[in-house]
Amino acid sequence: MKIVTLMENEVSSLKRLYGDIYFQDIQLIDKFFVKGALDRFTRILTEEEAEELLTNKYQNKLDEINYINCFHKIFELCGKQQVYVHCADMFHSSLTSYKRTLSMEEYRYILLLKQVIKGEFIRTDDSRVLEFLFRLSLDTSSFSNFFFPSISTVIIGNYDMSLPVFCKDNQTITRLENIAHTSGLYIRR
Repeated sequence: MKIVTLMENEVSSLKRLYGDIYFQDIQLIDKFFVKGALDRFTRILTEEEAEELLTNKYQNKLDEINYINCFHKIFELCGKQQVYVHCADMFHSSLTSYKRTLSMEEYRYILLLKQVIKGEFIRTDDSRVLEFLFRLSLDTSSFSNFFFPSISTVIIGNYDMSLPVFCKDNQTITRLENIAHTSGLYIRR
């Protein structure tokens, strides 16, 4: 497991590259990024549709495979270079919350990660670690934000398997749209 906790100078570098690394400033996001949402639906659902379609745990598990496949393809697009991850939820959460929701194997992996991760921001090129953190975001156990510096892109952990994607240019988001499509997903703009 190759995980490095970021030092303050590396966090400052992320701030310079992305501006608002917490992605809460909508005006800053609109000014510097092309936005989309990695999703399994081509459009925003109505309340009735959401109630029917988003509560199906079985379907969520089936769709998770498409998201994981897409995430791996994005990682490959980046040449499997190091990804920065803001994993504040996991860093600050108690272990008991995970014990109730995760399998025993996943819970043991969380224990291991919490021993290794010493801050909210990490960097790694370990696909197993990245996939695990991404899965936690998909099932809403613990949200993380994934920074892909080589393509100036961020994927934000979010509810309902609808993940905001921020890219610095149209060409990159178009490439990500193609990757999403080949994985059975969409990037709505």
